[in-house]
Parts: sequence; structure tokens; C-alpha cells
Amino acid sequence: MSLQRRLILAVSLLLIGLLAANMVVSVYNARQNIYQQLEVHAQDTATSLGFSISQAALAKDTAQVRLMVDVIFDRGYYRRIAYLDIDGNEIIAKEAPDDIASVPQWFTDWVHIPAPSGRAVVSSGWFQLGEVEVVSHPGFAYRDIWRSFKEQLWLFLATTVLCYGLLGIGLKVILRPLRQVEQQAEAISRREFLQFPLPKIPELRSVALAMNRMTDKVKTMFSHQVELNDRLHQQLRTDEVTGLSNRHDFDERLQSYIKSERTSNVGVLMLMQVGDLQLVNRQGGRKEGDAYLQTVASYLKENLEQFPGAMCSRHSGADFAVFIPAISTEESKQLMEAFYNDLQAMEWNGEYIQSIYLGVIYASDLSEQVGRQQLNLLIAADGALNQARNDQQGGYHWQLLANAADQAMLSASQWSVLIKEALARQAFDFKYQPIWKVSENGTEQKTLMFNEMLTHLSMDGEDYSASVFMPMAMRLQLMPEFDRQVIDAIFKASDNTTGDICINISTAALEDEGFVESVEAHLSSNPELAARLIFELPANSLSFVEQVVRDFAKVVKRYNAKLSLHHFGRGTAEFAYMQSLPLDYLKIDRCFIQTVVEDLDAQFFVRSLVTIAQGCDVTVLAEGVETEEQWHKLIELGIQGGQGYWLGRPQRDPVVG
Repeated sequence: MSLQRRLILAVSLLLIGLLAANMVVSVYNARQNIYQQLEVHAQDTATSLGFSISQAALAKDTAQVRLMVDVIFDRGYYRRIAYLDIDGNEIIAKEAPDDIASVPQWFTDWVHIPAPSGRAVVSSGWFQLGEVEVVSHPGFAYRDIWRSFKEQLWLFLATTVLCYGLLGIGLKVILRPLRQVEQQAEAISRREFLQFPLPKIPELRSVALAMNRMTDKVKTMFSHQVELNDRLHQQLRTDEVTGLSNRHDFDERLQSYIKSERTSNVGVLMLMQVGDLQLVNRQGGRKEGDAYLQTVASYLKENLEQFPGAMCSRHSGADFAVFIPAISTEESKQLMEAFYNDLQAMEWNGEYIQSIYLGVIYASDLSEQVGRQQLNLLIAADGALNQARNDQQGGYHWQLLANAADQAMLSASQWSVLIKEALARQAFDFKYQPIWKVSENGTEQKTLMFNEMLTHLSMDGEDYSASVFMPMAMRLQLMPEFDRQVIDAIFKASDNTTGDICINISTAALEDEGFVESVEAHLSSNPELAARLIFELPANSLSFVEQVVRDFAKVVKRYNAKLSLHHFGRGTAEFAYMQSLPLDYLKIDRCFIQTVVEDLDAQFFVRSLVTIAQGCDVTVLAEGVETEEQWHKLIELGIQGGQGYWLGRPQRDPVVG
């Protein structure tokens, strides 16, 4: 029972007790007063009547005596009037019934007023002629007390209603700080650190002060922990001069992508040597060298924005590496020439022109050429870079590892036609991959959390996985329409789906107002399905579209749907999103999972993320669990669930828990 209800109950019992006692005392006092008045009234009437009939009694005029008795009795205030002779025999007697029908029986039984009586001697001189007996009628007393009781009862009810109203208003004002404390605690659990105004009541003021101080400290501690983890993550994964990935991060992400079950299977790796950094440092100083590297990095980042999933790093000195998935052979050649010409034309303040070399490897089947045969793509690219240095025709060398598959060789224009036709024909198929939850006691037992829906494009007998066609769809700005059709398909098939379903949404779709409105319309039309949906967004792109993600999160939560981030850890400053977004799930990027068994840095990242996420009520999941050793290590680090080929491959129908 709440404190407010306890206070209302206590005050109610006190009020009822006081008013009930007051009514009992009032009724008792009224009964005593009226009884005494009736007693006096009966005695006075008897005395007066005895004196009045003395002459008639002496003359033995019974008719005159009866007349006088009737006159008094007819007033209605008496139950019995009798004239007795000297021997006690009734000469005349008048009686009236107890007519108190207007008074409830329970009330008369409770009050019970005895009928008071009075006696007087009828005499003539010194001779006693008889006696008069007068008994007052208590019916009038019952009616008067009953009327007074009802008036007090109505007054009691009115007073009770008024007191309840005033009590409710008073408690609402008095207990408002306690409700604010409750809201403050709930806000802290949502990673919102609010400060409330101090109440005027001294006891509650001290509680509010303590809560505000605690909120400040928790906010400071959480922010410090998030900032520390972001900084450590950035130092481990980012080149401090250019802001690009360092060699360690690039190599892990590249290997993770190649071994992923969702790889596009086609990609180009470029190794670039953009001059002699030692010469630049000698001629212009270290500051000039850093500025030169930053200029190159800015150019690369700007030109790689059009390629979703592209990776770029500074390996060492003036050596850079770029990997671009889902790109055609012709595009890779054109991009190589554009990079070479632009970098060659880049100006700097030194005396000598910098030599630019590009070694480019185009892999048409990453899973076969690199994943299974363990061909080192970086070594192959390094060989192409050495060839570029020795090439007399120019400073770049492009090499094809093997003949590309037909689908991988499609040009951008061909992809555009294919995807647009697929959208027009709604030629999409779905598979489901289970996400498993670790048991509460941390054992190997697992239970189903939800299924992630994976999209395939089926055209003319060919099946294209999402990792193959989605990068091109992003480049062609077709993702809003694609995501809209996926949402439509899910709600059309709502009767055939069970359990929670995870849907991947592109950030490009969130920037389309029509898409968000369409999603909200679907959610409002089917609340039962909405509560089973999990919308998943890429964590590494939130920094570019942060506000639209926040707006979308409000829409999602309005209909009890859930929000998830995947590929967590690719970018920097991602830990802060756990505090500011209403997240339900986080999926750690597979580049950490692939090396988590032996890499202490990856283990530290996973353990830190789990610790922070637990304080934010966010469930941490792992992407790309491929071996039993990885799963056991993740359980040891506190992971709460995961997905991957070792845990369960995509299949046509959702897994039922």
C-alpha cells in the first residue's frame, strides 16, 4: 500500500472515530436532557391535573373529571393518564399507543428512552380523594433525537467529503517531492540525470538534496567511465594524427569482413604510399608532416563516403590502406586512377614533389580466395604496390586475383536497373537467423531471444544476398524505398509470424519523412506486432544522423517496439549513445568477436561494454560467433547473447523458442 493511501486511511479512521464518538455523546446527552424534561413535564402535569379535578372528585362528578382528563390527554404528549380512587382502583384511564413509525426500530432500541411518569394526590382540604398518574409519551423524544441524528449524520458526511478533498490536495502537494524522487530514480535508470527543485518541507528538502547530489555523482561517474572507454577505444583503434583507423583496427575489420557469412564476396584493396614522410618532416618539420598526412586523410574520407562499408586506415608513415566492398572492376580501376591523379596533384610546401604509388588487388571471391584458402590479401596488395614502384608506365598497378562471378561483375548502371526492377516487382525473399540468450547462471545452455530477418533479392533465378546488393542500393539512394517494402511485407505477413523479429533499418531511410510516417502508421495499426518488433540501426553512422535517430526512437518507443544498434565498436564516441538513446540491445561488431579468444584488447572492450550496458539496462549481444571457443569466452566476459553460424545459420522459417 502506498504512503499516500496509508495516510488517507489513517486520517479517515481518526476522522470517523472522532465524528462517531461526537455523535454518540450528542445522542446520549440529548436523551438524558429530553428524559429529564419529560419527567418534569409528567410530574407538573400530574400535580396540575390533581388540583384541577379536586372539586369534581369531591362531588364525585366523574363526567367532569373525565372531561378535564380528555382535555389534557388530547394534547398528544402523554402515553397514559389515569385517575385512581383512594384504594388504587382506576376510575378513569386514557392510553395512547407507541406511534413512532417514522423512527427506525434499530434506533429506538439503541437510544431506548424509558417513559417517565408523575403522580399527584387529589385532595380536598385534609381529606385524600384519590391519585392522578401521568406517563409522558417518548415518541416525540425519539423523533427529535432521530431528526438531530440525521442532521449530524449529513453534516458528518459533508465534513468527510470536504476533508477528503482537502486531504487529497494537501497530500498531493506534500508528497510531490517524493514523486519527484521516484521520477528522478526512474530517469537515472534511463540514463537521464535530472535535477528537481527543492521542496519547502524541511524533511523532504533534505531527501531532495541528497537525491540531487547522488544524481550529480552518478552522472559524473557514468560520464567519466564512458569518456574513459571512448578514449581508450580511440587510442587502440585510431591513428592519432589522421583520425583514421590504425593498422591493427584495419587488419581486424578486414579479416572479420572476409570471414563473415554476410560478406558481399567482392572487394578491392588499395595500398598507397603517398610520399616520403621522413623527407617531409626534415624539410618542413613534424607539424608540416602531420598537416600533409591530414590533408591526404581528409581527401580519402571525403571520396570514400559514397561507398558504404568502405574502410580506410593509415598503416605507418605515409602508407595508407583502403578496402571497398561491393564494387565492380571498372569502378575500382576508375577510382584507382582518380586517387593517383588527385594525390599526385596535391600541393605541399616542400621542395620536392612527392612520389605516389598505388597497389590495387581486386578479389572476386573473397570467401574462396581469402577465407578458405587463407590467401593473405594484404601480402598480395603489397606485391602489387612493389609492382607499381617498378612499373615504368605509371605509379599504380591493378591486379585481378581471379575471374569474377557474373553477379560481381555488374556495373553500377546494371545494378541500378536490377535493384529498381526488383523494387517494382517486390522480388524479395526473407531468411531468419536466431539470436540466442545466455542462461541466467552463465552456463552453456541458451534460450531463443528473437529472430533477425535477412533479406535476399531474387531475380531471374539468381539469388543476391543483402551484403551484395545493399551497398549498391545505398550508393544509388534506394534504401528508403527498399526498407519501406520490407516493413510493408512484415505487416502483411503478421499473422504468420511468431515471436520477436529484428529488422535492419538504414539511416538513409530515417532521413526520409515519408518512411518514418509509414512506419508509424503500421505500428499504430497493429500494436500487438509492434510490441514484437526490434528496429536495428548501424551504430557507426549515428554521428551523422543523430537527431533523426532520436526522433525515430521516440516513435518506436511510443508503440512499445524495441531499438537496437549493430556493428557497435567500429566508430568512436559510441559509448555515449547508451546514455542518450532508449536502447534495448547492442551488438558488438564481429571484428572484436573474431579475436576475442586471444586478443586482450578485444576482451577489455567487451568486458567494459558489458559493465556500462548493465548500468543502462541494455542487453549486449555478439555478432558473428563462429566457434565454440569464442562463445565460451564471451560467456566468461559477461555477454548476454549472440548470433553467428556456430549458433545458428539463416533459414527460411523463424526459429521457435
